[in-house]
Amino acid sequence: MNGKPTNTISRIREHYAQLPPSERKLADLLLDFPGDIASYSATELARLAGVSKAATTRFFQRLGYQNFEQARRQAREQQVWGSPLYMMSQQPERQLEDSSLIRHMELEIQNLAQTFERLDVAYLETIATRLVAAEKIWLLGFRHSHFLADYARWQILQVREEVHLLVAEASTLAEQIVDISENDVVIAVGFRRRTRRFLQSMKSLHARNIRILYLTEPNVGASINYASWVLTAEVSGVGIFDSYPAACSLIHLLSTSMFRHREKNSRERFKLIEELHEEMDDF
Repeated sequence: MNGKPTNTISRIREHYAQLPPSERKLADLLLDFPGDIASYSATELARLAGVSKAATTRFFQRLGYQNFEQARRQAREQQVWGSPLYMMSQQPERQLEDSSLIRHMELEIQNLAQTFERLDVAYLETIATRLVAAEKIWLLGFRHSHFLADYARWQILQVREEVHLLVAEASTLAEQIVDISENDVVIAVGFRRRTRRFLQSMKSLHARNIRILYLTEPNVGASINYASWVLTAEVSGVGIFDSYPAACSLIHLLSTSMFRHREKNSRERFKLIEELHEEMDDF
């Protein structure tokens, strides 16, 4: 749209002051629950807002969509992309006989099962071997993925030396990426929603022939082309937020596999770390 707002919320805000009363009712509904575009038909949406279907058609055309279906496809893409705003709906949550706690637990177990059912053990072992052999390991992640990258660094740092977290705060990444060599491996943690900066970093690393292990969700798209290896974890959660136990468990499994490949050295490292903990009275 050549610099004009592209998502529904931005388009509504741009046109809100000029909307006639009937269309403003629909605008108010969608500003509160933009995910309803994906959940309902045009007729159902008109009924919820208390307006005519014709008013609904005019409303979406005024926003710059060809038709309602185009707006609904965009809303579905936002849901797949993991936007909490588009996960919200006034549609009542379907209730099961079990409590919400049980439903939450069942989905977490399902995420773990699907993550590990698709995992190729030989592939994982190959990756662990490459990580052990790398000169240095670098961790990259933004937003929710940043804490996973930091967790992975903490795990792997107990197994081997030279494990570094690429820190974006208060600096640019260029001064850090310049030190990464072809003998190193970057673990890029990029679960939805990935920032442009993350994708550009992967592209730049790939252009410099840096090997990348990509930790992400399934069906991630074109960014997979920058990676030497890819490990995926399910992150769908109950309600509007993604959930990361399966991702943490995958990182734990990878770290454990690395330990097995250099057990003697890692045990000695553990021993020295524990001696330092005692010396420094850490706990």
